Amino acid sequence: MKYICNYSILRFLPYPETGEFVNIGIVLLANTGEFKFKVAAKRQRVTRFFETLEHKVYLRAKGEVEDEFNRLVEFFANHKTETTLLTSTFKHLIHPRETMMRFSQPGSMATDNIGQALDDLFEHYVNHSFASKEYQEKVLERQLGTLLASSNLKQLYKEQRLGTNDYDVRFPFVMLDDHIAEQAIKPIFFGQSEPGKILEHGDAWLSKVMRLNKANKLAKDTLFIAEPPAQGKPKLFKAYEEVTFALAEFDGVRVINAHMTNSQKLQEIKRGVPEMSH
Repeated sequence: MKYICNYSILRFLPYPETGEFVNIGIVLLANTGEFKFKVAAKRQRVTRFFETLEHKVYLRAKGEVEDEFNRLVEFFANHKTETTLLTSTFKHLIHPRETMMRFSQPGSMATDNIGQALDDLFEHYVNHSFASKEYQEKVLERQLGTLLASSNLKQLYKEQRLGTNDYDVRFPFVMLDDHIAEQAIKPIFFGQSEPGKILEHGDAWLSKVMRLNKANKLAKDTLFIAEPPAQGKPKLFKAYEEVTFALAEFDGVRVINAHMTNSQKLQEIKRGVPEMSH
């Protein structure tokens, strides 16, 4: 069953003069009359952004708004069938006001699970799930797909899982010839903000490559197109070099920098393409 939910992002804006704010929560009203909210538990995301702010100011404002939300949960539960009242109450809650706690313009969405919708919205707007390595790698994959298409090469590739019945690994671009993987290309994101996170992601792929290599299931040419960390961060770049060098030690595995020009990337890609496929 589909539910329609209206939602708004809770924002903390302590200094109206600058207009700067931090997203800290979500409020949501479903067409079932159910009101839900979720507010970030940790204060560090706010105090790190507003370094001169006394943390007690934020905690007091957060406590007051959570008290209001808890009262509203009970109110909405007691008036579930009064649609007009619920809608007007929600609009009043998120109406613009001159306080530290403010709300975004409302949005709406359809969902099969109201609780999951709240969690998804919170992850997106508060925890920035779209900036995860998974999201970034999807962006890199789309960019590579566009490059291959513009060079009339994309039809040579398809998404494929390489491995055995017991263990396989997804590669977004695989070139097959008579069911043999001639080339597999994987954009990989190493732009994380901490060396440990770069090493963890690199180790995960080193483990995958090691297992595929042991099973003799690697493509003849495996090309990683790696997004490096930000410039001027030697500790991050050291971690990046460690994992990319380790990947490239496997026979048939190459790693190139995602910041290469498109023509350079195409040259590197074509190095692993059999002559008959050019």
